Amino acid sequence: MGRNEKNSNLNLNNQISAVLLCCAILSNLLLAASTSGEQTSVKDEAARSIVETGKRFPYFLAEPVPYFNVHLQDTFWAPRQQTIRDVSIAWATRHYDASGGLDAYRRQPNDYRANIRSGDLEAIKFIEAMAAVDGLQRDQSIEGLSDAWGRKYIEGQGKDGYLEFGFPYGATPTNRWVPVWRSHEDYAIGNYLEGAISFLESTGDRTLYDSALRAVDNMASVFLGSGRAYAPGHEEIEQALMRIYGLTDDRKYLKLCGWLIEQRGHHEGRPNYGLYSQDQIPVKDQRTIEGHAVRAAFLFNGVTEFVGATGDAKLRQADLAVWDDFEQRKMYVTGAGGTFSANNEGYSTRPYYIPPGECYGESCSVFGNFQWAHNLFHLTGDARYLDTAERMLYNAFYASLGLSGDRFFYENPCQVNQPTPRNEWHKCPCCPPNIIKLFSKVGGFFYSTDKDGIFIKQYGASTADIPFAKGVKLTQHTDYPWNGEIMIQVDPAKVGRFSLRLRLPNWTKSHSLEVNGVPFLSVLPERGWLTVTRVWKPGDLVKLSLPMAIERISMPEEFKEYKGLVALQRGPIVYCLEGQDVSAPLGSLYFPTDGRFTAVPRPELLGGVTVLQGNLGQVTVGGSRTVPVQFVPYGVWDNRTPGEMRIFLPGTEQAVPDRR
Repeated sequence: MGRNEKNSNLNLNNQISAVLLCCAILSNLLLAASTSGEQTSVKDEAARSIVETGKRFPYFLAEPVPYFNVHLQDTFWAPRQQTIRDVSIAWATRHYDASGGLDAYRRQPNDYRANIRSGDLEAIKFIEAMAAVDGLQRDQSIEGLSDAWGRKYIEGQGKDGYLEFGFPYGATPTNRWVPVWRSHEDYAIGNYLEGAISFLESTGDRTLYDSALRAVDNMASVFLGSGRAYAPGHEEIEQALMRIYGLTDDRKYLKLCGWLIEQRGHHEGRPNYGLYSQDQIPVKDQRTIEGHAVRAAFLFNGVTEFVGATGDAKLRQADLAVWDDFEQRKMYVTGAGGTFSANNEGYSTRPYYIPPGECYGESCSVFGNFQWAHNLFHLTGDARYLDTAERMLYNAFYASLGLSGDRFFYENPCQVNQPTPRNEWHKCPCCPPNIIKLFSKVGGFFYSTDKDGIFIKQYGASTADIPFAKGVKLTQHTDYPWNGEIMIQVDPAKVGRFSLRLRLPNWTKSHSLEVNGVPFLSVLPERGWLTVTRVWKPGDLVKLSLPMAIERISMPEEFKEYKGLVALQRGPIVYCLEGQDVSAPLGSLYFPTDGRFTAVPRPELLGGVTVLQGNLGQVTVGGSRTVPVQFVPYGVWDNRTPGEMRIFLPGTEQAVPDRR
């Protein structure tokens, strides 16, 4: 099939998928409206506005299923979502809001007055985090607190729509829209807009949404057609503009996003922000990931969505090349990126230079790159981006929030030599909103659809209502990621022929596939997918077996700092060794050539995990000895007594640095 013919078919394909997606959102909103009669008319109006969006991204090959259509019932994600609801929302809002946040609101909802500081950018972001939690299960207290915070921004909004309360540098008209690399002016508007959209999706209330539209419309009126020299100081507005374009079909938002992307790398009439802000050369000419990791992730996620809407060939080429540079030359085994020695909360300019002890891995960047990876799948259809997204999700991202729900990592190191407890809070509290948002919305990354059927992208015990054809319910029975046996029950509302595509993870060495007990031996993976096309009827069962062997993994030889080093991985889980699980200094240990490890379920440990037990060699003054050890999943490290931690250890006795 030629490219033009393919894109034409995909355009029709995605128009159909978008309508079905919008119908799912409508169903959710109408269900919420039925539980509260006071705002029914407002919610109906909001629902209609969402349903009428149509299809805006003809170059995307698939459409995600909304997170509120997926109900996780596993032991891995569901307990974390409950902890976030029970603990994390109150914990974070106490820090952002001097009035006491959610706990104070629950005590005195009628008298509550929010006390968040003008220009507190992370409080703006947290509105979306609260909406994400509320989207899974309605909570009047969370909605009431969100409304109280939103009123602060609405009351402080200028008559022209400018977000006076939200921007720390723009208190007077003369300071507005001055191009400086540290400016967060449009970053605030972008986060405000994304929070307002999420609040609309969750509640049907468009008060905050209308305010956010006024703010972004003000920005559009300032820049479009003005000829001004400008580029965002901290990228984020790009992905927000693509989100509102997809919702409204108003091309001024698409045009503004494209204009902002085009401004980067052009410095006539404004300062050059440099590599730090991805401003050294035009975006279309970039081929390596540079500078601040969070800025880069948000920029290129927006670029991917812009390409999905426009098909821009030069931006597509740049987008894919920059991702490859990250994934192949600058990504840690946990999925994190960035080194401390770069001194920019981001990437070294040296390819293949990511020493184990230098991992910065800011939680926000892991979140941003995870979003970007999923959109690259929607752009290309290639499951390899989802393989990397899974690596991020189960390792670097999962580690970012403590199991207690009230501690987090700003950075996610891959090796520590001294106790490194999680932050109770941070002077730059940008991570909690993104962490809480993704934990809450993670189900939205499990499934996508196209005109032919359904993609199953991630595995976990869950039920999902898929907006395909007349509707399809999928139920996953599995203990993934601890076990690779996955049973999927398919219940279409109407018997019909379609394709079910199951991702075959790149970590697996073998697999088997059955439908209703009959082996599908002839199904070969294509671009990472096992595709079963048949007439499906209610009760059909698909069984996918992914054997989870314990693998010794090493980095490619280009990564010189990893010479002789080995790590353990089982399924999607990267393992680490904590000091408390061995009676020897970690720097003296190595993997014996004949060492064997066994996967052992420990339901009582760290929320219920599978550990790897075996023996390591230890170099001693008198020679060497064998010591028993237990490796735990990296995603749950530092939830007991803080201490030393290693992912990589020498693979031979001779490779131990200090062999005294």
